[in-house]
Amino acid sequence: MGTPIDRTSGTAGLELRYAETAAELVAVEPLWNALQAHHAEISPDLCNTIPSRETADAWRIRRAKYERWLRDPDTFFVVAEAAGEAVGYAFVTVGPGYASWRTGERLAELETLSVLPERRGDGIGAALIEAAWKRLAELGVEDLQITTTTTNVDSHRFYEREGFQPGFVIYYGKSPDARTD
Repeated sequence: MGTPIDRTSGTAGLELRYAETAAELVAVEPLWNALQAHHAEISPDLCNTIPSRETADAWRIRRAKYERWLRDPDTFFVVAEAAGEAVGYAFVTVGPGYASWRTGERLAELETLSVLPERRGDGIGAALIEAAWKRLAELGVEDLQITTTTTNVDSHRFYEREGFQPGFVIYYGKSPDARTD
């Protein structure tokens, strides 16, 4: 299932493939769940006020987003497998470029990058980013944005090693009517 990726660099024994259908999402559910557990560990409360979701609820919501995004023909995800088991994935969407800055007309967003905890540091994340760039080049997209929590300092270091720089600060808030003090 999915299109295998020929790589020039990467981790020995790692196979990468592009996926583009909702049916293929079953492979990434355990990887999303691992990421959800990581998020709950490093940031149990968003902005010290909003608790993390239960794993099944988080997957239900994320899967619905993936299914909606996959209706766009440029949306794709890359699955990394070792010994026939999924060990990481990257999910990428493509939309219009920034209006205020001279990016390309189209801008990609790395919606999710997840690698199993026991495989982090093995080069899988870098291989997934490389594969995402390869597909984006085929689509004529040269710009990629990523959002990560402020508390995920390991991801900050990883993305900076991959050539990304911080560019925005995202603020989160609740309606005054929904706030509890």
